[in-house]
Order: sequence, then structure tokens, then C-alpha cells
Amino acid sequence: MTKPFKILLVDDCDADRYFFKRSLRKVDAGAELVEFCYAEDALGYLTQQGRSQLDCVFVDINMPRLSGFEFADAYQKLYPDLSNPTRLFICSSSMAQVDAERAYRHPVVTDFCEKPVPSEFLRSLM
Repeated sequence: MTKPFKILLVDDCDADRYFFKRSLRKVDAGAELVEFCYAEDALGYLTQQGRSQLDCVFVDINMPRLSGFEFADAYQKLYPDLSNPTRLFICSSSMAQVDAERAYRHPVVTDFCEKPVPSEFLRSLM
């Protein structure tokens, strides 16, 4: 039996989280989704002992308290040797070129993606 695909979603917008879940269920109804509204809560989750390995992290670029880029910086401090196999995606509804370029330059960010995240994109990750 294979382990379920596990995703961490960090987004302060209820509607965006809903559409993400809807896209994910179209692709893999058995996927495990862990959700947080705030980046600090997600970072706390990442430091918990005994939690299972994540496959992907999707984080909104514009959130209160910590932005997606600030989350990526803190994530990098958790895994300074970049040995963590989890893929990190920064998501935005604006798709501003300056944000995309900044994301591509960040050492722990795998990709920059548009919201809502399409089912086809999620399928390509699995």
C-alpha cells in the first residue's frame, strides 16, 4: 500500500483554500491536506516531532503577519542544508513578474504558481 500524497496549504483566504481542496479532490481523493491560515502556525507544525513527511507545501504570497517569501526564509532556516525533499510553491492570484522572479531566485522555492491552482498542475506533481 502506498502512502497518501501529503500537502501543506498555507493561505489566509477561505475561498482560495476551498478551491485548492476542490482541485486536489479531482486529482486524488485520498491525498492528505493539512491547512493553516497563518504562516507562523504552519511553521510550528513543521517543527513538530513525529509528523509524517510532506510532499509539497503551497503558501500564499500575501498574508497577514508573514508573507509567502518570509515563510520561505523561515523554511530555509529549518532546513539550511536543503536536504528536505518537500517541494515549496509560492502562489499568487496576481502573477506579477517581479514576484515570479523573486520566487525563482529563492533557494527553497520550487516554483511560482497562479491561484487557483489548477488540477492539472497538482496532477503533474503526483
